[in-house]
Amino acid sequence: MWEQLERYRNHFLQNEIKDVLKPSSINSHQNKEWAKAMEKRYICKCVPYCCTSTSTHLQNRAQLAYGWFALPKLMKELDSDIPLTHWKAVVSLTEFLLNPLNAQRAINEKDLVRKLKNAFMRMRLKLHKEEHQEVEMYLRIYNILSRNLDGAENIAKRKCLRDEFYKIIKNQEINKDGLASEILRNLTGKPKALEIFLEDPDNFLAMAEIFHQDPCRPHYPLHLWHHLCHLLEVAPEQGIELGFFELLHSRILNRLSNFWDMATKAFALLLRCAEGQRRFDAVDGVKLLYDVFVQPDENRRLLLPLQKVENWEYTVLALVNGLHSKRALWRSREFTQLPCYVGRLMQSTEDNPRLQLYCLKAFRELGVMPCIKRYIIANWLEDICKLFCLDAEAECARDSLVDWLRRDIADSS
Repeated sequence: MWEQLERYRNHFLQNEIKDVLKPSSINSHQNKEWAKAMEKRYICKCVPYCCTSTSTHLQNRAQLAYGWFALPKLMKELDSDIPLTHWKAVVSLTEFLLNPLNAQRAINEKDLVRKLKNAFMRMRLKLHKEEHQEVEMYLRIYNILSRNLDGAENIAKRKCLRDEFYKIIKNQEINKDGLASEILRNLTGKPKALEIFLEDPDNFLAMAEIFHQDPCRPHYPLHLWHHLCHLLEVAPEQGIELGFFELLHSRILNRLSNFWDMATKAFALLLRCAEGQRRFDAVDGVKLLYDVFVQPDENRRLLLPLQKVENWEYTVLALVNGLHSKRALWRSREFTQLPCYVGRLMQSTEDNPRLQLYCLKAFRELGVMPCIKRYIIANWLEDICKLFCLDAEAECARDSLVDWLRRDIADSS
């Protein structure tokens, strides 16, 4: 009777090996193999003991209902003398201000910039002990507020905040220098705040101290480079007086890491004034840029990984800005292949309309010299006419260049 019941399980095995083993033995072996397989499966599902702790997400947040009354409650807890209550209010405030409407209301109605400035300076001056990561969270809040026009203007007007941001960057404080750089970039990206920065010469001086602290430093925060370019774009003469021309020239000459990126852009912005053009001619800047253009034809094994030019946009921009003097134009005649390198970059670009525009402008500047103009007409005019422009500005520059070149053909005939 029991053997007959055993035959109802594992029908396939019972039919295949019915003459070798009894039905009960077959089922017994099957049970053992199934138990071994499930043991391995249970081991895989086992959660390590280190991951069994509960989440601290809600423990660091203030208890509030997000709505109209959330901001007054957070501002009240922000003034609390209890460190944990204050910490929870700061953490919740960083999430609450991500809504632009809440940020605007906090800036105008609650004067949040002033209140945070007081707490931030107490921490920086060591008047209050930092028990959590309050300074970093203050910087995160300032980063959010700096994206607002009113917030950027209120932050820029407070000199103590500007000085502390520069000190954080100069000391390279971990997890803070990047936030401070982004705040400065957001501020100078707005005209009113940029005007406030330029009125105080200490801001430019602090930037010079940061970059001259270690001239061979390979990397700086990207947002800090953008902040510097915002200042140099408006006041290149002031940047030259503080020694930025020699610093950036040495970085390009020595091929420091990613020299072709933001360092070349800042160098190009310095050439927009008369003093920058004079110094560009004094250091033979055309030869300096030509050596960069020749890089693809050099031996790749002699270049370090970060010395390889990956974006030629700012190199061409520096060439365009540097060809405004007679000495630079006469010097460009000595480099016969320079128009060829510019033309190849113009044809090879597929997703960078600014590079295309700068190449067309470089042709226009190089064509001031009659011999180079004849060379462009003979070798590049047809390619320029067939060029597919990536935006309207590049198309206008192409049409203007073609009209200028063809007018010369008509005059000469």
